[in-house]
Amino acid sequence: MTNIDALRVMLPPDDNSSELLLTLLLQNAENLILDYIGRAVLPERLNDMVVQVAAAMYNRLGNEGEEKRTENDISVSFSSLITEDMKMRLRNYPRKVGCISAADTQES
Repeated sequence: MTNIDALRVMLPPDDNSSELLLTLLLQNAENLILDYIGRAVLPERLNDMVVQVAAAMYNRLGNEGEEKRTENDISVSFSSLITEDMKMRLRNYPRKVGCISAADTQES
């Protein structure tokens, strides 16, 4: 099963999001994870996490930047895109030295 197929399974059954939107969410999720672990290439075992983070991004569409919202008597809190249980798993992939810092040191 491809990542886009797995993401479609996680979305509501009546969802008809475009393949372009889902592909963008998957790319953004992969980049977020790569930045977190400080690597240029995603370890294959983290593909399922890319789908989980993309699903969280999908659920946040229209609520970007919000942490908490209260309307009337209803209060909604938004969790981090990378949850604590995901962070525990990502700790198994220590940062590789020099992978990200080389790009950060280039002059504009």
